[in-house]
Amino acid sequence: MRIFFRLLILLFVLFAAGIVWAYFAAWRSPDTFALYKEDQTYEFMNWQVYEETASEILPPYILQKEPLNNGAAFFFGAEHGRVPGDPQYRLIRKMWDEFAPSIALVEGRLGFLLPYLEDPTEKYGESGFVAKLARSQNIPYYSWELSKQDEISSLLKTHTKEQVALFIILRPYWGSVQTVRLPGADEIVTGLIEDRGARAGIEGTITSIADIDRIWARDFPDAADWRDQSFGVELPGYFGELFIQANDVRDTHMLNTVMSLTEKGERVYVSAGWSHIVRIQSVLEQH
Repeated sequence: MRIFFRLLILLFVLFAAGIVWAYFAAWRSPDTFALYKEDQTYEFMNWQVYEETASEILPPYILQKEPLNNGAAFFFGAEHGRVPGDPQYRLIRKMWDEFAPSIALVEGRLGFLLPYLEDPTEKYGESGFVAKLARSQNIPYYSWELSKQDEISSLLKTHTKEQVALFIILRPYWGSVQTVRLPGADEIVTGLIEDRGARAGIEGTITSIADIDRIWARDFPDAADWRDQSFGVELPGYFGELFIQANDVRDTHMLNTVMSLTEKGERVYVSAGWSHIVRIQSVLEQH
């Protein structure tokens, strides 16, 4: 009996130690920057021109601006979805070492990750890979995205709460659809409703798949089912508007962040999907 209790105590100590280790060692979502110059606008490549030229581009798309203000900026336009070991990651590492950044900006918000137990590249793609590089060299890294609240506030200036809520919830699903709907589409989107539907500004607007089906049938009776939509095709109605607006808002914030950091003399390494870099290139060429 004494051995049994000792074993229980040992297991409890190991469990407690594991909890403490996870608390201090786990990766968490990187910080975002506050909005700069909310009225700032840039003339990005318009989407029609982008669509006409995108097929001619072979990613990754790389752009370096040195000097830029009092610092420099390097933009690695990655191709999303590359698996660990893909040559793209060797190129990211090579460019990182050559540029020698003082700060890094990654796309997306990343999230909770346990080192040694989870692979950041496998879980978060190129953003996870760059975050790992930054952490290994003790270089600060941030997300170049707007905060969740700032993004929603920006979209609510031109669209209704219901429209914005539907877009925010369905966006990651549509980003994953290739040519056919994803298996378990309703289960995936139910999870997105629980996560994204509670964000400030749109909380409680959409609470179920039934809500989405009702809104879609009302607003887009002639369109394909929302489960079969994707960013690879033209989205119907206000979703196309929100897609363009959200990307412009994000790219504007990314550029404002880069400009602010380079004014302070930072060497900024930016990891983003290659389409973002293509569309902002003409703006950078003017600086």
